[in-house]
Amino acid sequence: MKKNLQKNTYRQLVEDITELYDRARRALVEAYWQIGKRIVEQEQQGETSAIYGEHLLARLSEDLSESLGSGFSRRNLYNMRRFYCAHEEILQPAAKLTWTQHVELLPIRKPLFAGCKLI
Repeated sequence: MKKNLQKNTYRQLVEDITELYDRARRALVEAYWQIGKRIVEQEQQGETSAIYGEHLLARLSEDLSESLGSGFSRRNLYNMRRFYCAHEEILQPAAKLTWTQHVELLPIRKPLFAGCKLI
């Protein structure tokens, strides 16, 4: 009986940790979408195209990497921007994908919506 109880307790521990990790992963995907949105809003300032987008990404990469650490390369910021442009909103099934899966799918997504242009 005691051994069976330990197996059930362990199984529950694995399920709990898996759920916590999945929630954190979904929150990270949403955060990347929000970062992409802010970049588009800042660089375009209501216009249909960015005037200084490349310079903004380079500067952001430098400043964010210094203050927050890795994960904010110019390329990753560019992917966050593309991610936002490819999705007007994050749908529930899409939120279950990892960031890496989203980046891999970006080239085959629907055309960018009118408010975003690639830089």
